Amino acid sequence: MVTKGTGFPVVVVPGINGRWEWFEPTVEALTAGHRVVSFSLTEMRPNRERQGSFLAWMRAMDEMLDRAHERKVSLIGVSFGGLIAACYAARRPERVSALILASTPSPAWTPRPADAFCVRYPRIGFPYFAARAIPRLGPEIYRARDSWSKRMQFASEYARRAVTAPFSPVHAAQWIREWQAFDITEDCSRITAPTLVVTGEPELDKVVAVGGTMHYIRLIAGATHAVLPGTGHIGVITKPHRFAEIAGQFIYAAMSADRITKPAPAEERARHAS
Repeated sequence: MVTKGTGFPVVVVPGINGRWEWFEPTVEALTAGHRVVSFSLTEMRPNRERQGSFLAWMRAMDEMLDRAHERKVSLIGVSFGGLIAACYAARRPERVSALILASTPSPAWTPRPADAFCVRYPRIGFPYFAARAIPRLGPEIYRARDSWSKRMQFASEYARRAVTAPFSPVHAAQWIREWQAFDITEDCSRITAPTLVVTGEPELDKVVAVGGTMHYIRLIAGATHAVLPGTGHIGVITKPHRFAEIAGQFIYAAMSADRITKPAPAEERARHAS
């Protein structure tokens, strides 16, 4: 677990790569005005629970918030992490003040044959999975920086995080199987926290279709949408400060609205009445 900054509490749930270190630029950017807590998914779900259901994330999230001494937080779920965050917001409404889903796959997503092979045989399929990251992320990295030197620097930093905080294809495959066995569509209809859906530009997100992420606008009552310009799937990393600005404004508005609408405690109402 990592905790940084001070201010409104925010929890960042990482994507299918499973390691918070991949989102370190996002965490750092969010510390401007927030107490940011993040975790690695492998830490959230110990090995003894690897074979559990998707709902095992709920208990894991409870335990982590308790360890962080936070009763109520804003949740930011990135890609696969958005599925966990949405399910938690639906089932623990008293602990979630705002929900932000960034490039999260649709609950109705079904794996294509190549994806299904990687899920079924994660070790054998990993070279293919890794190789296709280049054509998927290359155009986005190109747009995110205005010179080749900056693009190479970003790619180098991204590769360094991938090496120092390695992706586990076995864990990822298990998590995807758990998700596929559990439909969170109904959970989404029960979410009451203010919700923001953040996407990149459709032509740049080659990992999760923007149209799929937009399903949450229809599934979650009152959900709103924001585009992170010049980004695709990894905009929270390529443009972390712009993402933090969008997220911060939404979280602040949600917290302010909650304070206005929340009934005053009984003793305070009695004092005003007297």
